[in-house]
Amino acid sequence: MRHAPLLLVTGILLAALLLGILALVEARRARRLRERVLEVAGAAPVALAVPAPSIRMHETERSPLQLRLLRLVSFDPDLTEAEVIPWPLVAAISATGGLFATWRLSGMLGTPLAFVAGMLCTVLLARALFKWQKGRYQDAVIQQLPDALGLMLRAIRAGLPLAEAMRGIAQGGASPIREEFTRVVGEVAIGRPVDAALMRVYARTGLTEFSFLAVTLGLQAQTGGSLAETLETLADMVRKRVAMAKRAKALAAEGRMQAGMLFVLPFLAAAGMSFIQPFYLRTFIENPTGQRLALIGFGLMLLGLFTIRHLIRQAGRD
Repeated sequence: MRHAPLLLVTGILLAALLLGILALVEARRARRLRERVLEVAGAAPVALAVPAPSIRMHETERSPLQLRLLRLVSFDPDLTEAEVIPWPLVAAISATGGLFATWRLSGMLGTPLAFVAGMLCTVLLARALFKWQKGRYQDAVIQQLPDALGLMLRAIRAGLPLAEAMRGIAQGGASPIREEFTRVVGEVAIGRPVDAALMRVYARTGLTEFSFLAVTLGLQAQTGGSLAETLETLADMVRKRVAMAKRAKALAAEGRMQAGMLFVLPFLAAAGMSFIQPFYLRTFIENPTGQRLALIGFGLMLLGLFTIRHLIRQAGRD
């Protein structure tokens, strides 16, 4: 048992190192593919054509284990533009949080349960950080999408083809919408259809508006009609969806505030009680049974907070 803390530390660090190596390999592979696409896009004219037989468009394949690990921590190596905190730093923060949780819980729950709790804390912390970064990136892209569609509409009404309209966004748009349309332009340059390139953006970012745009352009290319009117209708719909999302977020602010108050109130009550009657809290501080009860209560509070947050987000999406 003397080596139990060392084994715990080694296990958590090895798990974090394995996850980091897998993410690094996938990120480097995606970065090389993106550089090749952008290089071709800068050297060749953009054309809306059927993929040529001589062009082999390689899809990045991942093993089921890699997909499960990446999905577990909500990390997408293809979405490097969303990184506010580099993934090695996220892995280090998560591993540090897991080690701290293991150290604090080893005396309350025992070594095996503390190790499981530390691993769970590591995964949850990494997942929370990656989801926060992705959500921040999605909000930035969706706020710029209506203006990008308006720019495409004006370019098409001026007589430019769709490919040149998207190239204008890729060259003169604001970040991060510029990077997404740069990907689309690069993929179209190597022979991928526009709707397929936009569907890949939807699969990467998770924004439904890109799937709307892909389906709309695909149907328009097959059935014909006025592209300007189609884009105008789509831009108006996206603008209304963005405005509705802002309104839903404003209406949900009261619920988020109430959830925060419910979470903070027990700690404020405990702090006040410690000044009035300090011996009331000794049971939870000095007694192992009280420590376990306090830990269970804290876990139930976190569960309630996450449940309220999930309900608020689901109501906003609906």
